[in-house]
Amino acid sequence: MRTKKTRSSAEVSSPFTALAARLSTWRNAGRPGRRIPEALWHAAVELAAAHGLSPASSRLKLNYYQLQRRLNSGRPVPKGPVVPPGFVTLTAPPLSLATAGVDGGSLELVRPSGCRITLRWPGARPQELLALVQEFLHS
Repeated sequence: MRTKKTRSSAEVSSPFTALAARLSTWRNAGRPGRRIPEALWHAAVELAAAHGLSPASSRLKLNYYQLQRRLNSGRPVPKGPVVPPGFVTLTAPPLSLATAGVDGGSLELVRPSGCRITLRWPGARPQELLALVQEFLHS
């Protein structure tokens, strides 16, 4: 007895089915070498974003790397507000004369946001840098 292969309900209702049919119709309607219309690419990128790049490229028979490039070009890179880097000048407390002969050092602080300050102050003691550090952390 001969059996007939049927599609499962998951294949029939696949989110790729309608777009795959549209792409197939477009491919069969014209000459080879034409560029895929932007509307079809846009729909493919939306499916790739929702269901994954590999399943979308294989089920829609699209070039993986072209789809990946289009998918990545439409995504915003930062999710938070973009703050341009700035330069801040802080006034230093007066240096005491008692530290004039002491060798200097440097101190570098980095905020979680990536903001960084490097202090190079010959002869400074930690107590003298405290005001600058506090200003940096609270600004």
